[in-house]
Amino acid sequence: MPVKIYHDEDADVNIVRSKTVAFIGYGNQGRAQALNLRDSGVTNIIIGNIDDDYAKQAREDGFNPISIEEAVSQGNILMLLIPDEDQQTVWNEKIRKNIKPNSTLVVASGYNIAFNLLDLPDDMDAVMVAPRMIGAGVRDRYVQNIPYPCFVSVEKDVSGAALATCLSIACAIGATRGNGAVGSSCREEAGIDLFAEQALWPEIMAIFREGYNVLREAGFSDEAILFDMYLSKEPAEIFERAADEGFVKQLKYHSRTSQYGQLSTMNRNDGNEIREKFRRVLNDNILSGNFAKKWSDTKWAAEELAKEWKEVEKAPIVQADQRVRDVLKPDRKK
Repeated sequence: MPVKIYHDEDADVNIVRSKTVAFIGYGNQGRAQALNLRDSGVTNIIIGNIDDDYAKQAREDGFNPISIEEAVSQGNILMLLIPDEDQQTVWNEKIRKNIKPNSTLVVASGYNIAFNLLDLPDDMDAVMVAPRMIGAGVRDRYVQNIPYPCFVSVEKDVSGAALATCLSIACAIGATRGNGAVGSSCREEAGIDLFAEQALWPEIMAIFREGYNVLREAGFSDEAILFDMYLSKEPAEIFERAADEGFVKQLKYHSRTSQYGQLSTMNRNDGNEIREKFRRVLNDNILSGNFAKKWSDTKWAAEELAKEWKEVEKAPIVQADQRVRDVLKPDRKK
């Protein structure tokens, strides 16, 4: 079945304009979306945030931040925009008992809903409005009237109006412009996101790591290896071309030698080994909920992340990267 795409004409921005919107968190996405809503004519915006640098930024932006508990108790729409790993704890300790009847939860990441980590009131709608870029990009593109990709979904519709509310918010933050917002689900958004983080990008990083090791063993210099691999920013340009023109069609910008080398090698790689590995990651670790269960233990998560950082810093490519940067920018603050 074709995926549903929603555009400006599918949304009624007056719905969100008539509500009190409480932001839980004024960080990456929170600030961008709050400013976009305000510029779209939403006047009743409340910022719930602890007293930190983000609250200071909210005050500088003309908002009057209050406690999370107070904000929740006043909002018809709750924009839960704090980090995934913190949401369950904050929900249980500060949000759940203060929710107004018949309100709507809005998430920008499907993670906590997909893995049933939030205890939602029976009368609460739940939707996802998930821009596919960082908050700064969401704000910049709104100001410049440039479209950006976004996923939307209805996860719980008690009122019968959840989709209308979801699209109203998406429209007000600029997500239904141009190509429109893509209908999805929290399960799909979280699954793909975690798959990229635990399967695709680790393999890419490992390929670069081992590529460095093999080239270094052959006697090539750190500077030449790293510039050719990524310091030149050529990979970024390749991915940008892939986004603009097509994953394979971007190859037309490469030399014929490069085209042949890439295509002949890729076409003769059946992918069976990596495909089976990816299936194990997706099914056994992600969709099973095993990762979410482990990651919900914030103490364990913090300790394990610190261990992984300590381990990766031992990698020869990481040390070479630092040496090359020190040579190129000797006055850079360390």
